[in-house]
Amino acid sequence: MNGAKMAPVAAVAAALAAAGCIHVTTESEIKPIHITMDVNLKVDRELDKAFADENRQKPAGSYREVKAILDRGVAGVTNKALLEAREGATDGDKIAVAEENMRRMKRYEEIAKASEVSVETVQSRRAAQIRAKLPAGCGVWVQDDAGAWSKR
Repeated sequence: MNGAKMAPVAAVAAALAAAGCIHVTTESEIKPIHITMDVNLKVDRELDKAFADENRQKPAGSYREVKAILDRGVAGVTNKALLEAREGATDGDKIAVAEENMRRMKRYEEIAKASEVSVETVQSRRAAQIRAKLPAGCGVWVQDDAGAWSKR
């Protein structure tokens, strides 16, 4: 082969050899995005506002009747922060329990919407608040997270 014919072949071979030696390194840093939002704190604040009448020393309005029913032990507080009539509840007690549960559910739904959480989350947080606030020996029936009933 003569030199004129070898020049293009040599050029292609050199180009291929150079392409194989090229090393490209890219570096990227993945930074985590930390968004910390304590939903429970937000929900608790909303619950405290919504149920301020129950947190007073002297209950007012419908809660006075509900407190009397709870104190008599004919209703208890479920793990979803609703009331449940128990043995010995009169028809009047059962009506008061149903009316209170409707009011509570309406409040829970409003809080859930405002806090952008599920109603179940609001209910669980409220049930935990109620259990924490009830003094030992008060005689009120409460349901724990697993569904077991006990008297405080």
